[in-house]
Amino acid sequence: MSTQTPKKRNWAINLPTLRHMTFKQIILIFGSAIILIALTYAAIGTSSSSKKHLKNAIYGEEIGNNGLRYKHGDHIYNPKTGKILIDSIAWLHIPYGDSIGILAKNGKRAYINLNTGKTITPLSYDKAWEFNNERGIMVKDDSIYIFKPDGELVNPVGLKYNGQYELLFYRGKLALKIADKKVGLIDTAAQWILQPVYTYIKTEHQHNLYNTKLDEQCIVYNYELDTVLIGNYKEIAIDWSEGIIATEHNGIQHLFDYKGKLIYEVIFQDIRELTYNTMRLDSDGKEIWESTECYAYIDYNDKEGLMDKNYKVLTPPLFHDIKAKGKHIFFATFGEYHDKFGTLIDNHGKPIR
Repeated sequence: MSTQTPKKRNWAINLPTLRHMTFKQIILIFGSAIILIALTYAAIGTSSSSKKHLKNAIYGEEIGNNGLRYKHGDHIYNPKTGKILIDSIAWLHIPYGDSIGILAKNGKRAYINLNTGKTITPLSYDKAWEFNNERGIMVKDDSIYIFKPDGELVNPVGLKYNGQYELLFYRGKLALKIADKKVGLIDTAAQWILQPVYTYIKTEHQHNLYNTKLDEQCIVYNYELDTVLIGNYKEIAIDWSEGIIATEHNGIQHLFDYKGKLIYEVIFQDIRELTYNTMRLDSDGKEIWESTECYAYIDYNDKEGLMDKNYKVLTPPLFHDIKAKGKHIFFATFGEYHDKFGTLIDNHGKPIR
């Protein structure tokens, strides 16, 4: 009992003081709570605002490897800092798998490093093509300038631009047209490796060949510029799957493989028998058609010529169509559709006057 009585006495004695201190504490706690709530809401608001700001900051298309982004027709910015790197952009060309793009602004072009968002050439060029074979090409004042990936200019003295649609290096070479419309090949150092004396140079990518015309000769080179085929042909075509078709001036065609070896001396796309209407009817009242003992052959270019019954070529493939008007008379047309006109030939391929 003696140990419990003092506790009751102490509680009774200290009760007014505790009540007074509790009241102060309540006021203090209440005030602190208000401040704490305000700070909490402020913190939540700030966090929410920050998240909202961050969310709003991520927009546009990601470019390069460092997370930079491009808002189409507007600007490039860094979403980590919010800093705009280039503004007032008209358009940005982003090649697949390359770190160098083409920037257009105020009617001019420049190459831009998509990883850094910085231009590597002056924004002063009129035309630009994407990089290929570690070289980019731009045009200014009708002159061609060639660049390395770091923006270094290969040819300080520009090469004359003559309106070529495509200026891209392939296998370290570029077909370039000069002022008199002749064509040559330059390398990545802007040096001529085929002088600009060719009528045309066509790049055949599938078989790594150049199809060219020099004066009266057609020449096929491989990408190492070794001669694959050369001849005084009217034209040469490189078929994607069959081989090289060389056409003589009389229309006869030969087939070579892609290394220039002759496969067939004469080739045709198709041969059809020529029949004519006898103007007689059979017992069922049907028209009677008979063979002329001649054939029409079709060449690689869909032109037709006349053959005899032994498949001997009688005429070059000059015609759009050949129709039999009688056993020994044929109407051979030159034009197509409404422009069609023609001539009469006999079964020996000779004109009928």
